[in-house]
Amino acid sequence: MSVQEHLRSLAREAEIYRTQGLLEHSKEKYLQILHFIEEKKFSNHRKLKEAVRDKIQTLEENLALEKQDTREPELSEKQQNLIKQLFSVSQTREAAKLEGAVALAQFGQYERALEEFYALLKDGTLPVVAAKNILRCYMELSSPDEAVAQFREWVVAGDVLTPQELKLIRGFLENLLERKGIKTELPHLIEKSQTDIPSSENEEGFLDISSVYVELGNGPNKGDMVEFQVTSQSGNTISVNIPEERRDLLDAFRPGLRLPQLQCYSPIAVFKGRGVVIKKRKVWQGRNQGNYLLDITIDEE
Repeated sequence: MSVQEHLRSLAREAEIYRTQGLLEHSKEKYLQILHFIEEKKFSNHRKLKEAVRDKIQTLEENLALEKQDTREPELSEKQQNLIKQLFSVSQTREAAKLEGAVALAQFGQYERALEEFYALLKDGTLPVVAAKNILRCYMELSSPDEAVAQFREWVVAGDVLTPQELKLIRGFLENLLERKGIKTELPHLIEKSQTDIPSSENEEGFLDISSVYVELGNGPNKGDMVEFQVTSQSGNTISVNIPEERRDLLDAFRPGLRLPQLQCYSPIAVFKGRGVVIKKRKVWQGRNQGNYLLDITIDEE
């Protein structure tokens, strides 16, 4: 893709968000365009920058008006479908459907995300990943009892997930409940022989990560180690949540930034790794409204 094509692609995305009322996301795209123009030094960059700044100013004015309404916004089905489309980039239909469902959950659309994950589970598409995300959604909805009840249902049914898959999911749910300080008895599974015991890796060949410590490489807190809870995971890419009150951390992360020192915690092990920030975006709806999400790709050392 040429420089001009990339710029046009960003502008189209920004306008799609704006026309759908997703103003925070539109503003982020225009800020990305502004940075891109400054980086590439276009011949007419002054006029381009002025036009983009006008767009940003208009969006900020509209956002200020929105904040006067304290009601939590509900996204229409059309807007939810837009989120799915924009964040489903994989070539295969199955992977794209999973990415779309994960995006809905990240943007606080947990009820719709649950529908998508249940459909994926029914189709047999990455069942462990789908099941784990179902449990994550219930936990984010402050419904741990629903998560436990759903796991019990899978165990009793016996035909939705294999014993090996259920064992992986049981450990995952235990970890989620432990992080919330919840103690409850989960169904015990029939022990298999050593050769039948599944690995602790997820379906995409990477350890499940529940939290990660990151050494800040720049900004006012340079050198500090900060812990983030993992909100979702796909293979070796995790999403972590930065609360709005920790906006001071945002400057320490930009897309493309390499993170040389990571300490990752999984239910069975602690390991060190390196990572790259691949995306940063603001959550504009739902329980995490105002927070920021970082997507980090991790390599084990």
